[in-house]
Amino acid sequence: MGKNSSSPLIDPDSLFINLNRLMECTEAEGPGKRFCLWVQGCLRHCPGCCNQEMKELVPHKIISLNELCSSILRSRQVYSIEGITFLGGEPMLQAKSLWKVAKLCQQNDLSVIVFTGYTYNDLLVNDQGIENVSDLLKYTDVLIDGSYIESLRDNVRNWVGSTNQVFHYLTNRYDTSIEMDERYRNVIELEFNQNGVLVSGCPKSII
Repeated sequence: MGKNSSSPLIDPDSLFINLNRLMECTEAEGPGKRFCLWVQGCLRHCPGCCNQEMKELVPHKIISLNELCSSILRSRQVYSIEGITFLGGEPMLQAKSLWKVAKLCQQNDLSVIVFTGYTYNDLLVNDQGIENVSDLLKYTDVLIDGSYIESLRDNVRNWVGSTNQVFHYLTNRYDTSIEMDERYRNVIELEFNQNGVLVSGCPKSII
């Protein structure tokens, strides 16, 4: 499927994703304009986590893959996004669905960035038997791994929270230059809704 493909469908019996929130276009969660989704649910308990409200393993906003992918391709047309970012919560817990979204994005020349609390080595071994982890990694350009450690706060690199977190470049789409690129420095975006102010690109997600 080429860059100008218009078909958003993944399969007729679409899976679903449990989201906390999404943004159709942001410049605060990776290089360039990006479609960003925060999944609901995480098994890790990192002190100081900036997305506490996304940790509970409960249904929040359920969306079908076909609906989500239609929104992504529409955002590419409307906002000229260059990619998609998965964070949360823990995206790997929903790899069974997300890998199909990542594949469609790659087929449509959209880059894929994934934030995870697991280490890359943990995911390769996958002792916990999380479904389709290898498939999601296959269609990921940049994996940013590791739990947030409050005592190792990183104020130098773009997007990461602590110095233990590592950028893994799984394709040649990006390189290490993005980590320190001044174009992406200190970007903060505010979204106002009935629950308050949602903040992207900042250690605290809700003010």
